[in-house]
Amino acid sequence: MIAASLVVMVGRNSAAWAEGAETAASADRHRERLVALADEDVEVVAAVIAAVRDYRAGEGGTDLVAALLRSSEVPLEIAERAAEVAVLARVAARAGKPPMRADAAAAATLAAAAAAVAVSIVAGNLTAPQLGDSERDVARIREAASVAFERAGV
Repeated sequence: MIAASLVVMVGRNSAAWAEGAETAASADRHRERLVALADEDVEVVAAVIAAVRDYRAGEGGTDLVAALLRSSEVPLEIAERAAEVAVLARVAARAGKPPMRADAAAAATLAAAAAAVAVSIVAGNLTAPQLGDSERDVARIREAASVAFERAGV
């Protein structure tokens, strides 16, 4: 979120950069969604905890699978959006107002790190043995996470 805010700052304050305003608007949309995703992540983690509790009590195996998959999809979207912010930040580091390029470079590093952490969380969430029957979903999520990781430039 900080990375996106830095890109917004650089884009809005780089009058000579023709795509600055558009880049800032795009980064701002990603920032807004990332804030919402932080709240969603808290909710899906709580759902996993509840589903694990039910599973251990002998009920809700399908609920656990659904909760585990959802707990991977939210950080996946975080990784994808952070990767997009990293791309925007790298552009801003080249095209933004010269005194602000270091801010954009810092944003690129922060966003790439956020994407890498989110991909790591996705990978960890997909190791649950209860996901054995969900191979197609797991493969789709893993592939998307790999693409986000590469796009982030990590």
